[in-house]
Amino acid sequence: MSDSSPIQPRLLLAGLHPMILEDSRLQFCDRYRIDTVNANEHSLLSGVVRLRPDVVLVDFLCAGSLKTITRIKEIRPSCHVLGVTGMRRAEVREAILSAGAEGVLYRYDAAAELAPAIDAVLSGQPYVSLAVTRAIENSRTNRLKQMADLTDLDRRVLHLIVRDYPAYRIAMVLGLPIGAVRLSIAHLKRRFNVRTKQELKHCVVTHALFSVVP
Repeated sequence: MSDSSPIQPRLLLAGLHPMILEDSRLQFCDRYRIDTVNANEHSLLSGVVRLRPDVVLVDFLCAGSLKTITRIKEIRPSCHVLGVTGMRRAEVREAILSAGAEGVLYRYDAAAELAPAIDAVLSGQPYVSLAVTRAIENSRTNRLKQMADLTDLDRRVLHLIVRDYPAYRIAMVLGLPIGAVRLSIAHLKRRFNVRTKQELKHCVVTHALFSVVP
């Protein structure tokens, strides 16, 4: 008589803290087949080839780069990748997801969120830690407050910066002296705590502030 019990998904853990590894084994040994490897790219990719995991959890504190995600997906396209990070910024979340990961886990909540994260990605749904989502929303709220305090001139200048207008063209469009435009740009950089116009544009786009720019 054959064993008809379902095959457990294989989970490959790379570079996680030993306490998280031990906790994961204790919690999920009856749900997943769990393997561990070092997070250096050679060991990780070799493990993907050899073990053919369904889900890879990789901590970027130890992993080489985001390109590791892309290489995992090239080796095993059906594999789901969860990236672990200690940063809770929108650009970090987007970078991990853009590299091909299906989920982002906040390192200090990884043990508690591992089960729902795995269930989500195995069912085809993305997963982002609640702590990351909350931090991004709080950051966006602060940015919206900064937007609300801008003068009409600064708003119009910002709108054109987002459209990649150089300072001289902004001056022409708004009928202003180039000096006034440069002062406005300098004020916007200080206001949003960035150093360049490109960073200023990135801030507006990342935090979805287009809707509040006239």
